Amino acid sequence: MATPTKIIAEYAKSNRSSCKKCSNSISANSLRLGLYSKDPRGYDVTKWHHLNCFPSDSLQPIIHGSAQSIQGFSSLKIGDQEALEKLTAGCDLESKQVSNHGEKEVEEGNEEKSSKKSKVDKVDEPGQEGEQKKMKVIAEYTKSNRSSCKQCTKPIPSKTLRLGLVSSDRGFDMTKWHHLRCLSTVPLQVDSVDEIDGFTSLKSNHQEALKKLLNGEPLPIEVLKEDEAAIDELQSKSKTSKSSAKIVAEYAKSSRSSCKKCSEAIPAKSLRLGSISKERGHDVTRWYHPACFPTDSQPIISVNEIDGFSSLEIVDQEALQKVMDGCDQLPKEVVVEGSDGQGSREFKVRKTDETMLDEGKESSSKTLKVAELEIAFSTSDVQKQYKESTLSPNWKAFQTLIFLERDEDLRDSAKIAAFDFDGCLANTNVKRIGADAWSLMFQSIPEKLNSLYKDGYKLVIFTNESNIERWKNKRQVAIDSKIGRLKNFIDHVKVPIQVFIACGFDNSAKGKDLFRKPNTGMWKLMEQQFNSGIPIDMDQSFYVGDAAGRKNDHSDADIKFAEAIGLKFYLPEDFFAA
Repeated sequence: MATPTKIIAEYAKSNRSSCKKCSNSISANSLRLGLYSKDPRGYDVTKWHHLNCFPSDSLQPIIHGSAQSIQGFSSLKIGDQEALEKLTAGCDLESKQVSNHGEKEVEEGNEEKSSKKSKVDKVDEPGQEGEQKKMKVIAEYTKSNRSSCKQCTKPIPSKTLRLGLVSSDRGFDMTKWHHLRCLSTVPLQVDSVDEIDGFTSLKSNHQEALKKLLNGEPLPIEVLKEDEAAIDELQSKSKTSKSSAKIVAEYAKSSRSSCKKCSEAIPAKSLRLGSISKERGHDVTRWYHPACFPTDSQPIISVNEIDGFSSLEIVDQEALQKVMDGCDQLPKEVVVEGSDGQGSREFKVRKTDETMLDEGKESSSKTLKVAELEIAFSTSDVQKQYKESTLSPNWKAFQTLIFLERDEDLRDSAKIAAFDFDGCLANTNVKRIGADAWSLMFQSIPEKLNSLYKDGYKLVIFTNESNIERWKNKRQVAIDSKIGRLKNFIDHVKVPIQVFIACGFDNSAKGKDLFRKPNTGMWKLMEQQFNSGIPIDMDQSFYVGDAAGRKNDHSDADIKFAEAIGLKFYLPEDFFAA
C-alpha cells in the first residue's frame, strides 16, 4: 500500500468526488482534504475527504510544525485556514460545519451565500500554488434556437442575448450558455464589463443591463419581459410543431428499427407507423407497431392523413382502420382474399409481426428476448472497486461491468453513435499492456467524433475486456491498462464519451455473461439507466465495430451485437474513411 507523502487542501471543482471515509459526495465549492501518494505502479493517487472525516492520525507523519505546510493552505478562506490549524493542533473542531461553506449552502439552499462566492477561484496544482484561474465571459446574440440555458435548461431563442461562461476542460474550451436573467444567480469572474467579450457590439439596453448585473443591481424589467416573451413564443411554436407531427405508413426495409412503445423489433417487410416531427431543424421519425401507435396523444382523424396509406395492402389498410377505431390488438393471422387464377376465390393466411417473431421466420426474431431484457439496477449496487481492485477516479463497477461516470458536457440524446474500442478506435495488441500501448486506428477519428458530437449524437463505447475477470492475480494490471488507454484516448480526441467495459466471460459453469458482447446488457443498461429516459431513435443510431465474422476477424461479436439490438452496423474502415 502506498504511503501518503503530502496533504492537499482545495475547494472541490465539482460534486463528482466522494469522501473515502463516509463515502458521501463532496459538494462543489466545498473544502476537501486530499492524501496524496504514489502507488507501487508509479501512478499519482489522491484520496479526498470531508474536513470532518479527515483521518487526523495521518497528519503527524506529513505535517511539520503547522498547517502552513498543507499544499493550497494560503489560498483558502480565513475560516477554513483556522479550521485546518485547529485540526493540526488536535483541537475539537466545533466550527468545521461552519467552515465547510459549499456543503452548508447546498444543504440549506442559501442562494444569498452562494452569490457571495469569490470571483476568482484559486486552483492549486503541484508546482502551481496560488495561481489564479479566471473564467472568460462572452456576450452575443444567438444565431439559432438550438442552445439551451445551463441554469434553467430552457431554450435560448434565436437573436436574443446569451452569455457564455468559458472554461478549459482536457485542453479545449467549453462554453456554457445562459439567459441574461439566469446569469444573475451565477457569480461572474470579471471585474468590469470591459472584460466581457462582445460587450461593445451589444444594444445599449443590454449593455446597461450587464452593468447593473455586475454591480449587483436588479435587471431592468423591460429587458426581462423581452426575454420571457421570446422564450414563451419559442416554446409555443415547439409544442405546435410537435402536435402537428406527420404520420407515415410503410413496410420496414430491414429489421433494424424497433417500436418506441414496446421496444420490440419491427421485422423486415412488416407494417410500421412513423411519427415525423421537427427537432432542432431536422426531421425525426419514431417508428411503432400499428397496435402500439400512441393514438391518445396523436389521434388519427382520418386514414387519409397517413402518408403511404394508399400504397398498402388491403389487409394493412383494414388493420390501420381498426387502430383508428380503438382496437387494442391486431390479429396474429389475417385472411386475405385473392384469386387462384381460374376464377375461384382463394384465401391465404398472412402472418403478422408477432407470429413472425414467434415462429422465427425473420432473422430479427433473435431480438425478441433482447427487447424484453430488464436489468435490475440500483445505485446501492454500484461499487468504487472491481472486486478487490482499485478503479481510477470517476470509474465505477456494477456486477461484471465497469463504467465511466458521465462528463458534465456529455449530452443524452435520441441519436446514439456507438463504437467498439480495440481494433475500431484504437490499435492495440493483446501481447502489450499499459495505458500508452495504443494508437489511433484512423487519423480521421478525432474529427469524425467531434463532428458527430456537434451534430447532436451521444458517443458511447461498448468494449469487452475479459482479462479483467480472468487475471485474478494481475487484475489490477488489466484494469489500469484498459482504463488508462480509454482515458488517454478520450483526452486525445477531446470530446465527451460514455464508456462501458464488459469484464466477464461466458463459461459452462456460470453461463452467459449478461454484459459481454454479443449479449446486449451494456446497451440495455445505457438505454434504461444512462440516457435520461430519452427514447433512442434506432433509424439514426448506429454501431461501428471490427468483429464482423470475416475470415481474419477474431470473432463476430460486434455485428451480432448490432443485429440483436437492431442497429445499423458499419466496419471501421468504411465508417472512418467515408
